[in-house]
Amino acid sequence: MPPAATADTTRLWKSDDPAEWRKALDAYPDRLAALNDPKLQELDAWFWGSLGDAIRARDPNRLTAPELVRVVEWKLARGKFRPNLVKFARAHTEATAGKATSEALKRFGSSSNGDDRNENKNWLAPCLEPLCALKGIGPATASAVLAAATPLIPMMSDELIAVALPNATSSQMYSMQRLQALVDKTRLKANNVGMTPREVERAIFAEAARTKKPKTAAAKTTGVKRKAS
Repeated sequence: MPPAATADTTRLWKSDDPAEWRKALDAYPDRLAALNDPKLQELDAWFWGSLGDAIRARDPNRLTAPELVRVVEWKLARGKFRPNLVKFARAHTEATAGKATSEALKRFGSSSNGDDRNENKNWLAPCLEPLCALKGIGPATASAVLAAATPLIPMMSDELIAVALPNATSSQMYSMQRLQALVDKTRLKANNVGMTPREVERAIFAEAARTKKPKTAAAKTTGVKRKAS
């Protein structure tokens, strides 16, 4: 079923007060810590910290195969754990991961980044095509790769989808069309509140974390096959 917004995330999304948004973003580290998930905290610090610098230091800009695996692990730690997606990510070689991520970042860098969206409303799909061609990598994971490298793209998280695209059905949820709509709406909100799209997503996640249950024990998971997201 589609993700549900909370009272806190709904209130924040409806607001255009920069101070309110900045307060939510500043609370992100503490809200994440309150979830009592050391693995998530470790991956999150890496994702928002050194990963971007590592990507940009390479010529061409790209992720290594181990970094792609960690991006998938970070995405799943933040949301629903799907062990098959980690398995698929670990199967990608250095060559395939490097080629796909470098080509996606190259296309994004040479694209209009949506500046000509009145003429091309589906500008993002060609950028992510190389990533989504990899087994187990769908639009949501592909958005995470771009979010690691640029502040102009938000992570396609359930928390952001719930407030920005509240009427999307489950079958539409993680499609490229939905991601394009999500990016467009998040960029508009970012302009209104003086943030980057990436910061908007983190602020929404911080508000959603208010009602998330802290991790109390190692969760037992079962291998259920799911469509890549």
